[in-house]
Amino acid sequence: MYGKNALSTYKSVQVTTTDRGRLLVMLYEGAITFFKQAIQGLEEKDIGKFCRYLSKGQAIIAELMNTLDAEKGGAIAGDLERLYEFILFYSTEANLHRDGTRLQKCIDLITPVYVAFKEVVDSGLDPNSSASSASSAPQKTAPARPTDGGTAVPQPGGTFRMKT
Repeated sequence: MYGKNALSTYKSVQVTTTDRGRLLVMLYEGAITFFKQAIQGLEEKDIGKFCRYLSKGQAIIAELMNTLDAEKGGAIAGDLERLYEFILFYSTEANLHRDGTRLQKCIDLITPVYVAFKEVVDSGLDPNSSASSASSAPQKTAPARPTDGGTAVPQPGGTFRMKT
């Protein structure tokens, strides 16, 4: 019992003391992990597990969408909003049809955004600068088109270049 409380306390402290950029990375990681666990639930024919983790992943995507700041983020915020809306729609379709392939597509769509943002945060660039803020969480985000098949490379001034 002590171990569970200690872990819970540690995770709580980790979330409340982390910077905004790392927090956004943690949200992306959580959404991806929960969607993968939902797929695992389907494969195991455990519908309860599938629904529980699908719901958690959708809640994170909804929160990401709610933190977008269209004024500061401009076109990037709009693109992210459309991406998040599509992921919510498609994950609902995955639930309706009990389709792991659709849920995997959601993972495939959010992963490049996660990778690009993680690169920015890990590079030590200031994710809280106002240069291209799309969210009230971290202020630098991924490329406008995260599914172009390349890797987003952060550029000076808060922009990204797709490397194919």
